[in-house]
Amino acid sequence: MKLTNENKKTLMLSLHKKIEEYANDTSESLNKGELQNLLSYPPNCGLNDKEINSLKKITNDPDLKSALSKILADNSAGVVFELMNLIDGTSDPDEELGEWSEIALIDKSEDIEENDDMLHDSFYETYWDWKEIRP
Repeated sequence: MKLTNENKKTLMLSLHKKIEEYANDTSESLNKGELQNLLSYPPNCGLNDKEINSLKKITNDPDLKSALSKILADNSAGVVFELMNLIDGTSDPDEELGEWSEIALIDKSEDIEENDDMLHDSFYETYWDWKEIRP
């Protein structure tokens, strides 16, 4: 069973909403000079003092805030689009990242048991695996 049209539309609209919210919230924080807790990725670091001092130079500039929102949203949308390509089977991960068989995104039914292994839980955990193999 594939996704129903309603689930697909709701998923896509939710992703667009989150991309816009995250981009706007981040650019607003930068514009206001609110740099604490700005990053959650990568999970092993934050901004160093030199980076913070450089970012403080961009406060109170509405044009820069707008440009940053667009850049951040475009970057996020690109990642989501690549994820959709993997799910659709129109692209594959790099072979050196591991074995891959295609996956599917389907509507959840009562026949499907709850799974304790959640993708969002694995995302930050696997950063350390990525850090070990990245070029």
